[in-house]
Amino acid sequence: MADKPSKQLDERLKEVHATDLAESRINEDFLEWLKTKGPQYLLLALIGVCVYLGVVRWKQYKVTYYTNAWSELLACDLPGCFEDVADLYADVAGLPQQALRSAADRYLNSVQTGTALSGEGNAAAPLLTDEQRTDYLDQATRLYHALANADDGSLGVTLYSVSAMQGLAVVAECKGQIDEAIRWYDMAAGRAETYYPQLARRVRERAATSRDFADPITLPTQAELPTPVTPAFPATLTPTTIDESLRDLLLPDEPGAS
Repeated sequence: MADKPSKQLDERLKEVHATDLAESRINEDFLEWLKTKGPQYLLLALIGVCVYLGVVRWKQYKVTYYTNAWSELLACDLPGCFEDVADLYADVAGLPQQALRSAADRYLNSVQTGTALSGEGNAAAPLLTDEQRTDYLDQATRLYHALANADDGSLGVTLYSVSAMQGLAVVAECKGQIDEAIRWYDMAAGRAETYYPQLARRVRERAATSRDFADPITLPTQAELPTPVTPAFPATLTPTTIDESLRDLLLPDEPGAS
């Protein structure tokens, strides 16, 4: 009976020793792995972290870049500013087209209103001279042509191309070239037909009315205006008399009068 506990103790000591040997072997294998392959895996982990941080930083940069691009576009007022933004942010999708269209529209609107472009804010714009009108129409033609020539036939640039062709039609109308205007309207309608049939219909309706505006509208001069007629009044006015029987009806007593 005395040998049994001793035997159990020996077996227990053997198990503990075997466990210690297994743990020691594991520790030695782990240390060996750290010495041989550990640096490689650590380097790969660091590269992965750097790539992730780089991607996050790049996305933040792109968001800031796009935000600044559209903010500068919205801050523009004169055509030259729009063209500068279009050149500076040529890689931002849709922005160069919008900038060129806005610049051309500024020139055309100035011709239509008869006022020169001015960067003086709310100050009254000077009247447009004949030389400025010709120059503005030429500038608008250049910008609309640049926008139309960049058309690749895709859906994304359809509206820009149609707007450019309509702008060229309006420029032709301003120059009195009605046949040329109708030709551009027809081209704009054909370009819009595939993706925007309703827009194409409205453009064709606009083309049908082009000849109605062929004759320039001129306002009469001061000398051509008719002389205002001064109404004639009698030299003396006869006061109106009221029949006594109708006085109470026409002139009732005030409330409270005796």
